[in-house]
Amino acid sequence: MAEATATRVRVARQTARDQLGHWVTPPSQRGHPCHHSCCQGKRVHPANLPVRINREYLRSLSDDELEKEVISYSRYSDTHERGFLQILAEDQRRTDAPVKAAARKEKARDKRTRENQEYHDETYRQWMRAENGIQGGVLLNKAGIRAGVSDRSLFTGPQRRVDKYASDELKEWFASHPRMTRAEWDARQRAERREPERMVA
Repeated sequence: MAEATATRVRVARQTARDQLGHWVTPPSQRGHPCHHSCCQGKRVHPANLPVRINREYLRSLSDDELEKEVISYSRYSDTHERGFLQILAEDQRRTDAPVKAAARKEKARDKRTRENQEYHDETYRQWMRAENGIQGGVLLNKAGIRAGVSDRSLFTGPQRRVDKYASDELKEWFASHPRMTRAEWDARQRAERREPERMVA
């Protein structure tokens, strides 16, 4: 029994696993070709240098740590090409990240500008229809005229502004031609964008 235990201890001291979980006997064989099915004798497993790298691990590295990995893998780029390319891809991703973020911001800014212009055009059309449809084109009451209020602001401002400064004629007009607030307009635009999707589905 004692002899069997001693044998197991000797084996344990002479064997080790690499990071891929392979038994390497003796440990000095870590730098020799791997004959498992993953490499078929074509690649080596240098100590602590996996052929493939976990993506979460790569993303957890600091820039300095990633640079060290680049240096380590560049020595084995011929035998550990996949890992080397993974590191280069992660480095490129970090380099591109600020550019992509700026592009997303620019795209969002352009979208807001376009939507603001479209809403402005819509309220302009509402204003023109009201001015042409109301007898005499009187849109402001006396308080609005004295305060120098822009009659167009009654088509985009809060309801209390309409209650305070709109003429009776404009209030009647709004009763049959409801104002399109920005929130309502945005909701209508979203519904119109979803309509083609529902038709396709």
